[in-house]
Amino acid sequence: MEKTASVIRRSLSLLLAFVAWIGGMLSGEPYVASGDMILTRSLPYDVTDGVSFGQGLAADGDYFYGTGAVKPLQYNAITKIDAKTGEIVLRHEMCIPKELMRKGYAHLGDCCLYEGALFIAIEDFGFRNPGVIRYDPQTLEYIDFHPVPKEGRGNGRIPWCAIADDVLYYSQSNEVDEIRMLDVRDFSYLGALQLDTTLYKMQGGEIYDGRLYVVTNTGMREKTMTVIDLDTGHAEPVFVRCTGRLDAEGEGLAICPHADGSLFHIVDTGAQVRISSFGFKN
Repeated sequence: MEKTASVIRRSLSLLLAFVAWIGGMLSGEPYVASGDMILTRSLPYDVTDGVSFGQGLAADGDYFYGTGAVKPLQYNAITKIDAKTGEIVLRHEMCIPKELMRKGYAHLGDCCLYEGALFIAIEDFGFRNPGVIRYDPQTLEYIDFHPVPKEGRGNGRIPWCAIADDVLYYSQSNEVDEIRMLDVRDFSYLGALQLDTTLYKMQGGEIYDGRLYVVTNTGMREKTMTVIDLDTGHAEPVFVRCTGRLDAEGEGLAICPHADGSLFHIVDTGAQVRISSFGFKN
């Protein structure tokens, strides 16, 4: 299994080498395009490593936990990264259990940490049975899987999940006009929060200080982070960032205060994978 995963990563690296060369000529460094934020740090990785964590991101102050997936190749992974040095300390490739892969589950999305477990949004090939899968953040080993109840499946996509006060929040990926909710204790459906606007290409979300922050993949280099009031459903932009690369796809979001003043950590993926951290201006 490890040998197969390594071959997939190396093959993908070769396939994207030309794209990276073109993208590099047309690209620059990431920066804040608008909003009261600053870029504090940006960690670049070549796709050979980055493919294992280029989909989702969670953080606990000491480590980043990233999810990776290449659905056509049935590749999936979870990676643990030292938040201070940016070094990969542990990687679990082909981490989706075989019994779930036989049912068509192949894509890991954005993730979050809650009560000692790593919760990850997971989709099947046909987008019929979205679910949430859990892992031990210490070992990156599988714990269990929970399907989204029928009444909460929507179009079958679940690109992200976030949890607060025993409520798991999630949405579909495009034309998002509501945030759906599950009771994390038994994964029963609790209903949906209607938004006062429609968001597109939603990729990641995290709850901080009682509000839901989400990131989308609209635009070319410029990507927007939006904050949603969980009482009213009101949504408004927080800031716009420039990824620096035309081939970069905005992916997962983690929110965790770091000593350098950063709070928001976002992963972008393409021919290069980058974890960028942002904080509020003083």
